[in-house]
Amino acid sequence: MKKILLFIISLVTFQTAFSQNADELNMQAKDLIQQGKYNDAFPILKKSAELGNAEAQYNLGYFLQSGTTGIKNEKEAIDWYKKSSNNGFNNAHYAMMMAYGNGNGIEQNSEKAFEYALKCANNDDETCMWNVINCYLSGNGVKPDNSKFKEWIIRLAKLPNPENLELSGNITSARLELANFFKNGKYFEKDNYQSYLWYLIYNESKVDFSILKQEEAIKEIKELEKDLSKQQIDNAPKDAEKLLGRNLNNLKELYKNSL
Repeated sequence: MKKILLFIISLVTFQTAFSQNADELNMQAKDLIQQGKYNDAFPILKKSAELGNAEAQYNLGYFLQSGTTGIKNEKEAIDWYKKSSNNGFNNAHYAMMMAYGNGNGIEQNSEKAFEYALKCANNDDETCMWNVINCYLSGNGVKPDNSKFKEWIIRLAKLPNPENLELSGNITSARLELANFFKNGKYFEKDNYQSYLWYLIYNESKVDFSILKQEEAIKEIKELEKDLSKQQIDNAPKDAEKLLGRNLNNLKELYKNSL
């Protein structure tokens, strides 16, 4: 009788644990992952993924792709990434982009890679946005489209700079590219004033670049100012803020290096 009672208690405990909803299970799994208890997290993560939690589906895919728990199955990992992506999880869009782009766990397909890159980019993911920009320019996975290329590089350049230096660098690079494009008449019609505006916007987070690169930009800014009127230079900060959609905070450092 005692053994039967213990069995019933154990069964009730097991059923209670797995009667939790997908989100609760995902949180429980994430707590275990943060503690480095990957093997304990795996079955809970799998249950959450099976119940439809998009983050759990992505994390399960990552576990299976990396073999974190000793179980490695790249094909199954891709299946979970795909389910997560279908549920709108951005990291899964990125994972599918990389899988199709490199042929990892699935047949390489540049058109499919672009489709997922676009999904990812539409969530303002800086890395995916650069991929979309390059694809529209080069025709990799999509028909070349100069207007789309322009649209996406400007959209990237207008994003706020995050604390992550690598991601911030993607945004600042887009700003500097636009300044150079307008200055040299490449992809865009030559326009020194527009170039100057983008240099002012680039200046907001030039710390993303090396001192040498900053010195080059300062020289370009000074050269541009020789071809601009005093009124243009005076109006430029307000016009740059209008273009960016927010205030500029680093104008006093325009001719200085940021360390």
